[in-house]
Amino acid sequence: MATTKKFQANGLHCSSCSMLITMSVEDLDGVRTVECNHATGETVVTFDEDVIDTERIRSAIVQAGYDAEFVG
Repeated sequence: MATTKKFQANGLHCSSCSMLITMSVEDLDGVRTVECNHATGETVVTFDEDVIDTERIRSAIVQAGYDAEFVG
């Protein structure tokens, strides 16, 4: 079942930053869509909870080089 959750990513400076987060997260198994706004740092992810959890998504954002937290 697909669910949509928000993450707050910090340290984004431009659209390339949001593209890097988008590419890092969308490559994860179970992720359906990713929308990242570099101006606000808000990253909205739709994913299959049976395949991946919020901590793995947050970890992918951190591995891309940005601070991130799950916000709901």
